Amino acid sequence: MACRKSWFRTRCGTYVTHLTEGGVDRRFIQQQVGHECDSSTAIYTHVSDDFMNTALTKALAPAFAGA
Repeated sequence: MACRKSWFRTRCGTYVTHLTEGGVDRRFIQQQVGHECDSSTAIYTHVSDDFMNTALTKALAPAFAGA
């Protein structure tokens, strides 16, 4: 049974990561995998360093625009 659970978690993590990197709204992803809170969904998300750097740059750009 542990093997099945591990397989599911791997597939769920891959699904969540691809949706996140594809720009899908995190609330939609949360509903798709049946999680009640965002922190549970975050556990399954394993984004690349490039994606994280791009997302942070995009999010912080307005703060540095006036500097």
